[in-house]
Amino acid sequence: MITRWFIGLVALLLGCASEKAPRLLVLGIDGMDPVLTQQLLDEGKMPNFARLAVEGGFESLGTSVPPQSPVAWSTFITGLDPDGHGIYDFVHRLPEQITPFLSTSRETEGAMELLRRGTPFWAILAEAGVPTKVFKVPANFPPGGHINCAFHSGCAEHIAYAGMGTPDILGTYGTFSYYTEGRYTVPDHLENGGAQLANGGQLDIAGGRIVHIELDRGKVRLPIVGPSVGEHAFNAEFTLYVDRENEVAEIELDGQRLVLQVGEWSDWLRVDYGRKPYGLDRLTGICLFYLKRTRPQIELYMSPVNIDPENPVMPVSRPMEAAAELSRAAGLYYTQGMPDDTKALEAEVFDYADFLAQDALALAERRRHLRHFLTDFEQGLAFFYVHSLDQLCHMLWRTADADHPGYRAEWAPYSGAITAQYAEMDRLLGEARQLLGDDAAIVVMSDHGFAPYARAFHLNTWLVQEGYLVPQADVEERPRHVTSPGHIDWEQSRAYGLGLNSLYLNQWDREGRGIVEEMDRDALLDELGQALLEISDPVGGHQVVKEVYRTNPPAAYADAAPDLIIGYSRGYRSSGLSAVGQLTDNVIEDNLSAWSGDHCMAADEVPGVLFSNLPLGQGGKHLRDLPVSILRYYGLESHAQMRGHSIWAAPE
Repeated sequence: MITRWFIGLVALLLGCASEKAPRLLVLGIDGMDPVLTQQLLDEGKMPNFARLAVEGGFESLGTSVPPQSPVAWSTFITGLDPDGHGIYDFVHRLPEQITPFLSTSRETEGAMELLRRGTPFWAILAEAGVPTKVFKVPANFPPGGHINCAFHSGCAEHIAYAGMGTPDILGTYGTFSYYTEGRYTVPDHLENGGAQLANGGQLDIAGGRIVHIELDRGKVRLPIVGPSVGEHAFNAEFTLYVDRENEVAEIELDGQRLVLQVGEWSDWLRVDYGRKPYGLDRLTGICLFYLKRTRPQIELYMSPVNIDPENPVMPVSRPMEAAAELSRAAGLYYTQGMPDDTKALEAEVFDYADFLAQDALALAERRRHLRHFLTDFEQGLAFFYVHSLDQLCHMLWRTADADHPGYRAEWAPYSGAITAQYAEMDRLLGEARQLLGDDAAIVVMSDHGFAPYARAFHLNTWLVQEGYLVPQADVEERPRHVTSPGHIDWEQSRAYGLGLNSLYLNQWDREGRGIVEEMDRDALLDELGQALLEISDPVGGHQVVKEVYRTNPPAAYADAAPDLIIGYSRGYRSSGLSAVGQLTDNVIEDNLSAWSGDHCMAADEVPGVLFSNLPLGQGGKHLRDLPVSILRYYGLESHAQMRGHSIWAAPE
């Protein structure tokens, strides 16, 4: 293997036109944990990974600070830490208004802008003549840019498909619809917990829309909400026919008709919202239906309406036509960044059986794409991303962890779902190797590992308790679900939290109503850092915060970067409410949400994994080493700003 690899390097370095660039597959399995992986290797349950480890090596892989997916994948893409690529959290904020937004992309003058900075390793490869295919790597929406072939006559083809961070047709990160005749009560752990819907109308919840319906002789016309452009709202409708006796339902949508049995998922259907503004083209999306039950009441789930890959309203591939070509070759597919509907499970619209069935559909689709991706993979680099292990670890951790406060004995039938998913990843690797043959180099990596998320820490509530954040007088008596900044006395507040690991000072000349002056900054950060490290959980006495990291952003990111990144101890995480700037009654609470496993903790608590069929060198490995190593594999120098080193052992 080393000999073949070395020959490929020499051929590329000498510019031999007759030699193809050697093949390298990087399989990115989100959330694969080194401890769980080693356990399953020891039990003989991952034979394909065991073979890879024997051929080359298996090690844990250091992750980013913080170990959040958009941060970690940005480090993998660029070889830079957050102070280099500018992504610090899932959530950033506009300092003037102290309002949150999702960090990786935003709409600018009617077009989507990728906010990640730094040079992707694939741009260097493509400009050097190495063909590259990148399938759904997170933090890469919209895909494209960075590759400048005008000054590189030997530029090679680059194909990319957008992944995590790609919105649905509404511009959200997944808004499902749930049509029901019955009463729906929002679970207490959600933002509007306790709210009810019955007898008409609709209720918007986190990640979904509940629509109450009334059948008229077994039939009803139902809305599909679309996006708004200016003052024009795009909406569509479908007709639902229900046969309770036979437990089936028929759906009619824009001339497409299908019959579903209870427990059955539809194929993709196209939603036609009509002509775009000014009469140009038509606005279409795609969706799936799932018939949960017909009696005693109808319950019908509709997936978020995804961007239509054959008529994309936003770019989901580079070049644009690649999305349509994939659809024609392998069928319509999820374009939304993360297909598993975790929000439907959290909202108790799905139960675990429903969620696992939907995940199986998405994973089967990913398998089809892998086969398509590798069938004509003749040279260069291919990166392929798999989402599902991460999603199952988030949502089913409590089913297998009897110490988790959310554990329930009745979930025992699902306690093996996570380890079963590891076995699925092993089969996926085996399929990839069969498609590749024996003459391709393989790297399997993950962006982070996993840990229980048992206790939720409400950072903003703690800041109030300690006097750093001051609510307005009218909310002091009832803080639950109060949202900053509108209910905060900023003239008295020195610090606040937004995002899952980020703490900001209310800094003068940066925040709109900032009061902390530059000369007081370091002392206040020292004070906050020490106080956070001293927090003890009243239940069990455990240390809540393990590490506190300071950022050192360049001037270009000074307004975006948090002042402190909080690394929580294993088992703890910032609450979702605190992440969007809300206050609560208690500082620390049991996490009773289905979202029961996580990784937004101290980086050394949740390292990722690294496998290769090429021998690995000595010393620890980190995410930022991978782009340097990929370039080195092709005989190319890394970008001057990249901080990593090669993972490979020297050729013999």
